[in-house]
Amino acid sequence: MARFVSERDFVFFQHVNKEIVADIIDVKVVLYKIIQDIVAVNIYGESTAKSRYRGISLDAYIKYTKQTASGDAGFGYDATQQDLEFRFVRKMLNDVDVYPEVGDIIGYNNNFYEIHNINEAQLIASRPEYNQSIICEAHLTRKSSLNIEETHV
Repeated sequence: MARFVSERDFVFFQHVNKEIVADIIDVKVVLYKIIQDIVAVNIYGESTAKSRYRGISLDAYIKYTKQTASGDAGFGYDATQQDLEFRFVRKMLNDVDVYPEVGDIIGYNNNFYEIHNINEAQLIASRPEYNQSIICEAHLTRKSSLNIEETHV
């Protein structure tokens, strides 16, 4: 374990990460959170109709997963990008008081992606108090199954 990383170093790393994501990469995504208070669930905790809050614009770093091609439909190959990783700086999420959760929707590039896994274990110097980012793995979802009203920003 690294012993020579102080709180001051961690704040500096957070500032650099925030500047890179917001000013250099500058990719905006929209996060749609589920309204859990009004969603009716069955005995398995599932719901067919989910209501969502209005979208929140966030800065993110996007990592594309390996693109796959399938040719089992008999009509040639279908090459689509189905899965993405959305990486958020934790400090930026704390500033707007939002936290992505499994089941939330992320709007990016005229598509909607549903979060199916969240990884928070990106630590600096292997210290839990120096957790710097949140990585959300998401898959492409159908627009017709969502209850989202798009607004022009």
